[in-house]
Amino acid sequence: MPFTPFHMGAGLIFKPAVQRRFSLIAFGIAQLAIDIEPGIGMIRGSDVLHGPSHTVIGALVIAYLVTLVSPWFCKFFVGRWNREVRHYRLDWLAESEQISRTAIYAGAFFGTLSHLTLDSLMHHDIHIFAPFSDANPLLDLVSHDGVYQLCAVMALLGTLAWIVQKWRSRPL
Repeated sequence: MPFTPFHMGAGLIFKPAVQRRFSLIAFGIAQLAIDIEPGIGMIRGSDVLHGPSHTVIGALVIAYLVTLVSPWFCKFFVGRWNREVRHYRLDWLAESEQISRTAIYAGAFFGTLSHLTLDSLMHHDIHIFAPFSDANPLLDLVSHDGVYQLCAVMALLGTLAWIVQKWRSRPL
């Protein structure tokens, strides 16, 4: 299913470990961008939903394009987040509005490549090494439900780790 929020689990588990060196917003934008092709395919009733966007080359191109649009989105969403948490006097949840290019690149590239990896575990129409090979060595290594469960667990653990980290570093 395109645009699934389950893919965010990979970013949420990664964010607390690398903090400001990783943009969760760029990661999320990458999740949406890589699934535009399957989304269009579903609307059109295509037999193959995962084409060039779900190859290593396609994922790298999409990640680069995401790095071009992400700075504006990051500034907007982090600003909005900070206004909300401050309004509710939860200042300790505020995030830095200074997002580095490194963080944006890390979020975008990890976003598309982790998405490709997770989708490759369960979709038969993915050929990650195309146009050089039709092989998909990851297919069926984990069950369809197993991928969703893994993503849900990563999201839960990552979110809890982030909250604990923010709580412990709050000013007293």
